[in-house]
Amino acid sequence: MKGERPKVLIGAPVYLPRQGGSSTYFSNLMERLKDRVDFVVYSCRNPDAAMFEDQGSIKVHRIQPFILDAPKVVRYIVLPPVTLFQLIRLRMRYGKMIVHAHSNGAYGYIISIFSRLIGQEMLKEVQDMSDPGYNIRMGKVTRYVSTGTSIRDQLISYGVPPEKIITYPSLNPEIPSGVRRNIGKRPFIHDSPIELLCISALRPYKGVDYLLESMRIVQEKDPSIKLTIIGEGGMRDELVTYMKKHGITNTTLRGFVPDYHDVLKMMAGCDILVLSSASDEGNPRVILEAFQFERPVIATAAGGTPELIEDGENGILLPPREPKAFAEAILRLAGDPGLREKLGRNGRKFLKKLPTWDDLASDILEVYRDIWKRM
Repeated sequence: MKGERPKVLIGAPVYLPRQGGSSTYFSNLMERLKDRVDFVVYSCRNPDAAMFEDQGSIKVHRIQPFILDAPKVVRYIVLPPVTLFQLIRLRMRYGKMIVHAHSNGAYGYIISIFSRLIGQEMLKEVQDMSDPGYNIRMGKVTRYVSTGTSIRDQLISYGVPPEKIITYPSLNPEIPSGVRRNIGKRPFIHDSPIELLCISALRPYKGVDYLLESMRIVQEKDPSIKLTIIGEGGMRDELVTYMKKHGITNTTLRGFVPDYHDVLKMMAGCDILVLSSASDEGNPRVILEAFQFERPVIATAAGGTPELIEDGENGILLPPREPKAFAEAILRLAGDPGLREKLGRNGRKFLKKLPTWDDLASDILEVYRDIWKRM
């Protein structure tokens, strides 16, 4: 299809107005390429948004059932026929399209099957390694886009040729300077209780259960320290039960916050960002967003997180699944505003080393055009 604009089907289980993960990634990418590429977004239903939106070169179809946190057997029984039917309908409506999809979970697996069935080349985003190798390899994959070198290395161990992998260690989140100034940030020295913030899905690999155990220890030592957790997921009831059983009153499960600007306000207004991933983490974007506001970070060394944090320089890095060590780090940093300032300022400096969204968009566009010429 030489001479035409590439047409791309984006498979994103979560999309705007929700933020984070595939939503933030694909919306940022499409914003930079919408003048040169036509996009069709296939995503989950959202009660706060229309099922179909025509945004010119971006056509959004929120038509997948939203059962991300349903039992695995339900997801893999209900989703395949529904998803394949919808994808075939989109193919009939828009014609041939390059497939560009988030790799993980049942949604990514089924879109990969669709790619294989129709013989359509696809790009596959791999932002964590929570899925088995057969899921990652499924589909007629032309390129993998890996979030960090740890994911790249795992892909190679699965038999993916290195030349098929585009690796970005991380991307500068590029929060506009005007936004940072308008939001401001919490001073490092103040008389108010220390406020922690965690932004995380409530799923086992995110380790929020270990974080709650840490907060139980922190509460015994310093009950003034408070934690707010932003995010939803299938573990919510289990976490609420744990908090009630152990009398944990220093932690609030805030749930999903729909306005990204509000999330940034909360980030700038906290004292410490905490991330307790137990496994399968990529390169968490939330850490880089915290760096924009010079917020110190305590995180576990899961997946690609050590690519972002140098222990003692721009954050505190801890082994996963060790609540006592995490609690000790919270108490230490809460009592040391000088260390918080050092870590926060070094985090901001770290961002200057990173590639930008424009760099990534340029590489992805080149792949789109290469595939489109062969279609």
